[in-house]
Amino acid sequence: MRCECGQKNPPEARFCMACGRALGALLPEERRYVSVLFYDLVDSSQHFQAGLQAAYHHLQGALEEAARVARAKGGFVHRFLGDGILVLFGAPRARGKEPWRALEAALEMVRTSRLPARAGVASGEVLWAPLGSGQAGEPTAVGPPVVLAERLSKMALPKEVLTEPKTLALAPGVEAEPLGLREAKGLGAVEVSRVKAVRVKLDPEGQALLAFLQETFGRLPARLNLVGPPGSGKTFLLDRFLEACPHPVVVLERMGPETPLRTTLRQAVEQAFGQVENLLALADLSPELSLALRYSLGLEARPPWDRKTLEMAIREAWKGVLENLPHPLLLVAKNLHAPDPILRALLQHPFPHLSVLAESRRPLFHPTLEVQGLKAPPLLALQPALDALPPAERQALLVLGVLEEGLPPKEGRQGDLAELLRELVGTFSAKRLEEEGLTQGGWPLPQTVQAARALVPEAQAKAWHQRAARFYRERGDLRAMALHLRQAGEGREAAWALRLLAQEAWRQGHPERAIPLYQEALEAAPPPWREALGKEFQDAQASLGLAQEAPGGPRSQDPILQAFREAQHPLDLLPLLPSLKPYPLEEAQARLRAAGALWRAFQPRKALEVLAEPHPQVPAPLRLHWRSLKAGLLMDLGRYAEAEALLQEKPAGDLESETRFHATRVRLFLETGRLPKALEAGEAAYRQEPHPWLAAALLSAWTLRGRFREDLFQMALQHPDGKALGVLALAHHRWQKGHDPTPLLKEALREARRLSNPYVYHLALSSLALYLWPKAPRRAQALSQYLLYQTHRTGFAMHLEVARLLRAQLLLEQGEKVEHLLGFSPSVALTRAWQAVLAGEEPGDNLRGYGILGRWVLGLWRSRGMGWRRLKR
Repeated sequence: MRCECGQKNPPEARFCMACGRALGALLPEERRYVSVLFYDLVDSSQHFQAGLQAAYHHLQGALEEAARVARAKGGFVHRFLGDGILVLFGAPRARGKEPWRALEAALEMVRTSRLPARAGVASGEVLWAPLGSGQAGEPTAVGPPVVLAERLSKMALPKEVLTEPKTLALAPGVEAEPLGLREAKGLGAVEVSRVKAVRVKLDPEGQALLAFLQETFGRLPARLNLVGPPGSGKTFLLDRFLEACPHPVVVLERMGPETPLRTTLRQAVEQAFGQVENLLALADLSPELSLALRYSLGLEARPPWDRKTLEMAIREAWKGVLENLPHPLLLVAKNLHAPDPILRALLQHPFPHLSVLAESRRPLFHPTLEVQGLKAPPLLALQPALDALPPAERQALLVLGVLEEGLPPKEGRQGDLAELLRELVGTFSAKRLEEEGLTQGGWPLPQTVQAARALVPEAQAKAWHQRAARFYRERGDLRAMALHLRQAGEGREAAWALRLLAQEAWRQGHPERAIPLYQEALEAAPPPWREALGKEFQDAQASLGLAQEAPGGPRSQDPILQAFREAQHPLDLLPLLPSLKPYPLEEAQARLRAAGALWRAFQPRKALEVLAEPHPQVPAPLRLHWRSLKAGLLMDLGRYAEAEALLQEKPAGDLESETRFHATRVRLFLETGRLPKALEAGEAAYRQEPHPWLAAALLSAWTLRGRFREDLFQMALQHPDGKALGVLALAHHRWQKGHDPTPLLKEALREARRLSNPYVYHLALSSLALYLWPKAPRRAQALSQYLLYQTHRTGFAMHLEVARLLRAQLLLEQGEKVEHLLGFSPSVALTRAWQAVLAGEEPGDNLRGYGILGRWVLGLWRSRGMGWRRLKR
């Protein structure tokens, strides 16, 4: 491709190799972080006294010499303005170290000028875009740094370079003399400094790394891979190392878009050996290998070989030459981020006299020295990396950076992302971006995202977001579509999509997902939409108990919630449960009420089915109530390990839910033979939260301990369920003292039937049957038969175990066989020991943890003798 300046460039070049002009813009405009140098001649008008032709020659010579210096330092000579020059460092391409380059070029330009000259340097963001609808030709840098650089130049004296604080902050090590505040036309007071010398200063981390490099390469041969993310200061470190390297060095510059590998290699060979023939003389190469090497340097046309043969020949030719180096040589390979496969293989191969220091963003070989951190603003730090990419890859990276916030999750859906990029960019190499260390797993690095968003103008970014929104709309992905619509500034459409997503999430029973969607919709929505959205947002919160219901909102108009509120009996809620899914608060309340009613209706299995786990964000008391009720149902069904898992730690709740939790724990400890633990936990909870139901549970524990607490009894009488349990505890106490507990046991049964409390009902029946067993065996047998039928029918597994054992015991005393009653797996130690003794075996469990109940059962067994323990054959 031929540039306007006349230079012919290779096809892959993006910038002219002579003047640096862009050879095809990727974006119609873009933001750049630049250092602007404004150079002008002092009192140039006096030269016109000698005539126009003479003045022209004087000005032309001085300006051309200054432009040559600027280009040599990596600057882009943007404009000749009368007797001045506008030079950009960082646009249209960046090479790194822009502030240092600009200051160094400015000092040399004014000091070597044949006419009195001065310069100003300023840094910052500019817009790189054509003015006048492109009629002026190439793009122009527009922004504060351009104006400020010109103002600084006008303030300077001959042979003086002035700069401002931002440039000095970006170029540590520059020696400058503060001149204080100066008035700049149109800009107000500006802090100005006179530049005296330009040096690069490393931070403490950089100094330590430099010392390591110097130590490593103090003696050759040595090998090291300098690795770090873009913008981490690797190039600064290399430049400082090369300033005082004691060995012969060959620098292999980056193979950029305008400098292909063969050009770079030839430059390195000429630098080290003068002529290519001197390199060829190092090894006795065959004609074929010599041809391959000359081709790799761009000196011969491509040999008529297949690709594999050609690559192998090039590799063998270079190996032959490098293995015969006559003296130690250090090869410094800069910016080797996506090396040619042949070059990568050669760098990994050790040669006797070749030392290698390679700079890359990802490890190429070992050992490595890693550099971390961003050493400049993202755009300034990453511009060189972005500008060095091929056009399609650069465009893809910019698109990725701009669209990153609205892209699908990293897990999955990579196909959609690849298709979207193909639509926006066309064909590009994702592998190249990975090798360059600018993406990871197909996703841009955070600093790459920052740089891309800073570089791409707002209008272009919005256009990409609009195209991405259309892409995701066609695929039915409203979430991604809404994200891109918001970024594109289309708030109404984004709010519409977010509202649909929020409503869908809410209908599916996930108001916690709907709430942030409504928040986003409210932020994006136009004012007329916000009232309706606000009511839906408030009602979504109300469905989790996080807010009051909104007047006139969707909740107030839902007939399901109306039916929930008007339900007369808890079991009337069962048909409503599927429709209450969008309302986790009401669903949890309904399930708790329905499960409680089913339990009181002697249907523990059905109650457990209904008692689904509540939404994790409903109020804590409801979740604690659920844990307690489920644990109680599991104990009723003999599943104690599962129950104990629910009762390990108590989350926060209110007085009622915490009381239920503690009372259920006391019951668990009692039924699993841990009476001391039940007393300890119950007393600690009761001291903190006195409550009638907890008093009843604690009273049961003390009664099994052999002590009846009157204070707990009086407190228990204040609770309907507590009263029944308290009366049952008093009956056990009377029995223990040798009194007839029958009236009290019957009263407990009446209370249990009145409230329909299966737990107290079964305990009272079992207790009455046990009491009557030695005194009225027939009545005890009838009760055991009824208890067996009742618990088997209703599924109360724990009480069924007691009923089977009691029935077996009574039948065994009458000489009947009982194997059919003993064929079950006991849930707790008490029933396990009882079963063992009925089977003619000694109890294997220690029943001391059951208190008086365990002692009473053992004592009763001993008093009845051993005869009834043997199964009749």
